[in-house]
Amino acid sequence: MKKVILIIMLLFVTGCNKEVKKEVTYKEKITIKIGEEVPSLEDYITSDYCESCTIEWTNIELEDNKVYVANTYEGILKIGNKDVSVNLEVIDDEAPSINNIKDITITAGDKVDLLKDITATDNSKDEIDLSISEDSVYDINKAGTYNIEVIAKDSSDNSAKETFKLIVKEKVIPKEEVVDIPNVPDVDLSGTTTKGYQINRIDGIYYINGILIANKTYALPSTYNPGGLRSEFMTAFNKMKEAAKADGVTITIISGYRSYSYQKALYDGYVKTYGKAMTDTFSARPGNSEHQSGLAADLNRIDDNFGNTKEGKWLDLNASKYGFILRYPKGKQSITGYKYEPWHFRYIGDEATNLYQNGEWTTLEEYLGIDSKYQS
Repeated sequence: MKKVILIIMLLFVTGCNKEVKKEVTYKEKITIKIGEEVPSLEDYITSDYCESCTIEWTNIELEDNKVYVANTYEGILKIGNKDVSVNLEVIDDEAPSINNIKDITITAGDKVDLLKDITATDNSKDEIDLSISEDSVYDINKAGTYNIEVIAKDSSDNSAKETFKLIVKEKVIPKEEVVDIPNVPDVDLSGTTTKGYQINRIDGIYYINGILIANKTYALPSTYNPGGLRSEFMTAFNKMKEAAKADGVTITIISGYRSYSYQKALYDGYVKTYGKAMTDTFSARPGNSEHQSGLAADLNRIDDNFGNTKEGKWLDLNASKYGFILRYPKGKQSITGYKYEPWHFRYIGDEATNLYQNGEWTTLEEYLGIDSKYQS
């Protein structure tokens, strides 16, 4: 009986002296939302034991131990002398908020920046992209009420939409406000340009190298009316619009064809407000406007800063591929006669690529060897 008891005790003692194997178990990835605090070391360790454990993150910016940029961040979990990889996935599934939405009322022909007072806030620290939806069809030169949809999008592709009304009132100019345009003698300017191109006048319209010209020197007849934007313009524009859409850019026409009489009313109104000298720097006299040709249009936003927007940059880089030129580039006012207009594009066809080289625009005047100056 005593022998049996001794054997059992020995077995018990032997079992108690066995080495206990201690293993550290951990999570390979933790997911949090943007703006939440970064998980601590203890959140990654799933076992009760961790000897000399630390965690180090790569390329992560913290504000009060929070992350505001959606991304998957890599970290190194050190377990004694062993390094293992862990990930922190920061997701953003919250859409931005659009602020200061309100209806806008203008008079036909007035310049307007539809996004001027609109702002967007977001849970991230990203710069929010504000744009006008391509479904927003409007014309700042035509009286009417237009529904304008604003889209705010963050870098995680979360988007919000808000709608306001653009109310365009008819421009009424009393007779006493009408400013007479000097009577310019009908002088035939046919001949040869300084670049050797022939200047042809057909039915009162000037063509140089097959390109219709409308500037301060070469005017269109008051009777010239293509009935709207010409088919070649629209065909090329629609191709460009689809290409832009594929790149996540929305391109819209906000002012297209203008008749001689409409341009006259527009110009007269500007002269009344700004004076003739200043008006001549940004608005064409009737007959001298490219809008009357049906081959030019203002796109997206009439805003001097438009060239710095995503849409403006895309157009600057790609418009020539579809036959369009930036008609009034920066720093070329002494040549074109007009100040910088990053929104005004003219269709000239295949030759457009010759006017955009190494990121710089050549004006139509420089390319053809002509000037743009009123005769009086």
